[in-house]
Amino acid sequence: MNLGRMSAALFWVAMVAAPIAASFIAIAHLPPNATIPLHWNMQGEIDNWGSPWGMLSPGLIMASVNLLFALMYRSSDWLYDHGLVHGISRKATRPSLCGVAIFMVALSAGVSAYWAFRASASM
Repeated sequence: MNLGRMSAALFWVAMVAAPIAASFIAIAHLPPNATIPLHWNMQGEIDNWGSPWGMLSPGLIMASVNLLFALMYRSSDWLYDHGLVHGISRKATRPSLCGVAIFMVALSAGVSAYWAFRASASM
């Protein structure tokens, strides 16, 4: 395996693992037997409570989305050849997928941090 493929593989492993890691870090900052808010309504009032492990679901969803982006990255030439990539050049397909994956990781980390902050403030 050449250096470019290895670095791409490491990048995508990190992009898939990072949202899950962010969720586990947020969960670790809460007491294990705590009941935390899991949902807030439009007025900012808590309307659902649960276990801190409920914070893992968004991380798993973000990791799954990044896994799909990794598969799209791997087959980007095939997708482009079959007309499934629109509005972007062949050369820009892979960097844009990487950029969206980085955004998803930042979003996941931000949501986990905000959620842990709000949960610890409401206890």
